[in-house]
Amino acid sequence: MEKHKDFTDWAISVGVKINGVAPHHFPGRGLGIIAEKELKAGSTIVSVPLTALRTAKTVPKRISDPIGPITVHGLLAADLAMDESNRLWKAVLPSPQDFQESMPLMWDPQLQDLLPEAARTLLENQKRKLSKDWAAVSKAFPLLTYDEYLYTWLITNTRTFYFLSPSRKAKHPSNRDDCMALNPFADYFNHTDDQGCEVTFGPNGYAITTDKPIKKGEEIYISYGNHSNDFLLAEYGFILEQNKWDEICLDSYILPLLSETQKKTLKDAGFLGKYVLDKETVCYRTQVALRLLCLPLKDWRRFLNGHDDGKDQSAVDQLLLKILQPYSKTVEETIKSLAVLDCGLASQRETLSRRWRQIHLILRSAIARI
Repeated sequence: MEKHKDFTDWAISVGVKINGVAPHHFPGRGLGIIAEKELKAGSTIVSVPLTALRTAKTVPKRISDPIGPITVHGLLAADLAMDESNRLWKAVLPSPQDFQESMPLMWDPQLQDLLPEAARTLLENQKRKLSKDWAAVSKAFPLLTYDEYLYTWLITNTRTFYFLSPSRKAKHPSNRDDCMALNPFADYFNHTDDQGCEVTFGPNGYAITTDKPIKKGEEIYISYGNHSNDFLLAEYGFILEQNKWDEICLDSYILPLLSETQKKTLKDAGFLGKYVLDKETVCYRTQVALRLLCLPLKDWRRFLNGHDDGKDQSAVDQLLLKILQPYSKTVEETIKSLAVLDCGLASQRETLSRRWRQIHLILRSAIARI
């Protein structure tokens, strides 16, 4: 832990204020933050000034100018890969081996193909973004290897905070993906699906404040957002055993049932795709699509306009059942396939199996309710 002490000392030297908390290594889970003393609710435990952040504006021109137009994500990754400063920070970042084990982007293609639909869609989007970023960076710096850049690209993907320059006039940026900054010490905090500590951003930087009393030795969390386990797996490389925001995508089971005319009807109404099932029910978008499949158009429009007397729900539920049952069987077959698959790492296969078991539980619960 000496390197973490060195980094903490460095963070303090550049203006990060730390109150009663410290990094801690959890066997099998990596780093997190624990309380070194009892903390009251409303205690500010970490403050990070703007001057300590790594943003698009802090990237040296010797790196940014040769690259030219690129995403902020790609630029920050290039900065980490090419800049030799802040070695204390780099020493406490996850290793390439950590990412190899946890991030689907680095998994064997056979395992990637077995990701749930939502996670696989996110992964394909990552691949497209990485490809464009790498094309720009590799042209500017041909001696930089792909593996070196992939590593820092994943660091940026998993450890940045939402950031909007205080000097920026636009209140609503056109691309939220470009609103990011690397945030030293604050990036130690692990995620909870509950509220966690409050993270606020203002003209002076970031502040992390406790949302409840915390006992000495207790781990302290922040929330990365209300995300499903598919999102957490694809973007951060982990899943939660209990995640109140968990949900599964039904698109691949509903969209094929729709005619081209029905798809156009749903698209015109703003309801084509993004159909999800959570632990309690299907979303409203799914209800809209299912009704179009099993009701006369005039009754569907009545539902869309808010005139629902509930008399059609039984037909909708029976159609949903016909969708969920084959989905559940496919999940069972996928779990069996993973049990005999011999590729990638055992830990990767186990993570993927756990995710499919979670999906199976959501499906079986929904089927039982119907």
